[in-house]
Amino acid sequence: MRILSLLLFSLLLSACGGGSSSSNNGESSSPPDTSSPVDSSSEDNANESTDSSDSSDSSDSSDSSDSSDSSDSSDSSDSSDSSDPTDNSVVTETNDDPDYSAAAITVTAEKDAKFLTQATFGPSEAAIDNLVSQNNLEAWIDQQIALPMSRTLPYVEANSNGSLRSTRHDIWWKNAIEGDDQLRQRMAFALSEIFVISDLDYALGNAQYGVSHYYDMLAENAFGNYRELLEKVTLHPTMGIYLSMVRNQKANPALQIRPDENYAREVLQLFSVGLYKLNDRGEALPLANPIPTYSQNTVEDFAKVFTGWNFADSSGTWVSNDLTPYDKRLAMIADYNTPVSDSYHDTTTKILLNGAQLMSSASSSTPAEDDMEAALDNIASHPNVAPFFSKLLIQRFTTSNPSPNYVERVAAVFNDNGQGEKGDLGAVVKAILLDQEAVNGKSVNPDFGKVKEPLMQLAQLWRAFDAQPGSGATNNSYRLYAKSSDRLEEVFGQAVLKSPSVFNFFLPDNLLASDSSLYAPEMQIMTEANVASMHNAFHQQIYTFNSQDTGGWDGATRINIDKAVQLAPDVDALVEYLNKLLLAGSLGASQKSIITNHLATISDSSERAQEAIFLIVASAGFKVQG
Repeated sequence: MRILSLLLFSLLLSACGGGSSSSNNGESSSPPDTSSPVDSSSEDNANESTDSSDSSDSSDSSDSSDSSDSSDSSDSSDSSDSSDPTDNSVVTETNDDPDYSAAAITVTAEKDAKFLTQATFGPSEAAIDNLVSQNNLEAWIDQQIALPMSRTLPYVEANSNGSLRSTRHDIWWKNAIEGDDQLRQRMAFALSEIFVISDLDYALGNAQYGVSHYYDMLAENAFGNYRELLEKVTLHPTMGIYLSMVRNQKANPALQIRPDENYAREVLQLFSVGLYKLNDRGEALPLANPIPTYSQNTVEDFAKVFTGWNFADSSGTWVSNDLTPYDKRLAMIADYNTPVSDSYHDTTTKILLNGAQLMSSASSSTPAEDDMEAALDNIASHPNVAPFFSKLLIQRFTTSNPSPNYVERVAAVFNDNGQGEKGDLGAVVKAILLDQEAVNGKSVNPDFGKVKEPLMQLAQLWRAFDAQPGSGATNNSYRLYAKSSDRLEEVFGQAVLKSPSVFNFFLPDNLLASDSSLYAPEMQIMTEANVASMHNAFHQQIYTFNSQDTGGWDGATRINIDKAVQLAPDVDALVEYLNKLLLAGSLGASQKSIITNHLATISDSSERAQEAIFLIVASAGFKVQG
């Protein structure tokens, strides 16, 4: 089996166009500018839940004696506009059609399967047939946006005391496999890999009501406004714990306390503008020496903005206790109820992005709220946000290496949805999925495509073959043999909201190989060990826990392979059925010939069907979304 896994791993690399994966181990892989303090993506700070009483720890912020007072002058990296007319843009060869129109798309079964692979947790035969008959991708998206939302929290509340990770993972899988609102759930999953929290954090591991509510918040706002979502993320108590904004307080030299920089740094680097100034095409310019988007001074001043916030109880008053069943769902509130001390919020003047000056809020009755609103407005209005965030979403849905033209088209919709609104995420995801590069793929951009995340591979297998929970499964939940749903990362190296750091399981700029210019984020977790483990799991699922073999553990999820068995006597028909369902019709003639010749040596229809499914699921073609 080890030899097989090595062969499959090498084939996967070949399908992606390169050699070994370049792992970044949680460090930002953007070219560091050692003369600038911008790239401070230390994993030491990324997922600590530091109480403000501990903020004197020097690892949280640099000593103020080592940096200039940012209120005196703005750093030069903040003052220039990102749309430099002499930007020396990279020209990427693409075959764009100037007359392309999404309304003119003719849907075929193969094109439909490809679209559903991009927009859902995987195509099923019924979903393919439905979309072919509808013959309108845009109408399908509009219908998806209008569907009621499948929620996480009610199930978790009904089936646990809030301390079990497995219950949250059970309902996530149920929504991913069965939910009608596939696009919303796919978007929520994408957002959870950008606005990262993780219940590997000790404080969140037993706060599953709060973590579930956070995921529901992302789903609720999946098609809403970016600026509004950014505020809800900022004030969610689980984010407050994860990136230590909760109980963050202004400087107190006597107690050696300075504002914690965790959230300030990550909201800039990961959630909004990125490390370097971009043009509308998502290119950092000038290429030889990109301009930092912000400086360490900027981070320190944003850290001051995010001071004075704590948990709220069920009545909306300020409390000092940790997450409880009462405050798990409420946004954090500012502290104005401390009779023995001044407010914890820093009201001094602050310098924000592009040198914008935030004047002292000392005279305001709500200084923390006023400063936060102004700071988030400053972030959301930055010209980097549209290309930066658009590219992140493109990478989650369609391709790891979008052409600059693709990024520019989507960023234009981010900046204006056609009705004067900036940050309409529903319009953005529609632009991503209906863009000519997404629809026509490699015929437009030869570098088009992405590696499927491990969870997406399992979800696609289960959806394709109408998987059903085992009769003995707790709460009718989906699970692999002997593995509860929260332990799937032991097999697949990944589980939702359970990443090792704020940088998710992989970086958006992870290179396919050290000598490659192509990005392959998901390859960062496609290690030899993970690939072998995944294929062992797929082998067991396909050969043991299927509708034709009713033996074994009654708690395991089973896939329905009855149609494949019915088609098995006609090898060509069987392979073509699986080609459409699992590969969106991408199987080449030579590959098809190899598979059909091998299957012809197997006489039993059930065994032939199982072998055919496994060969395709284990292939590099199934691992890559083209």
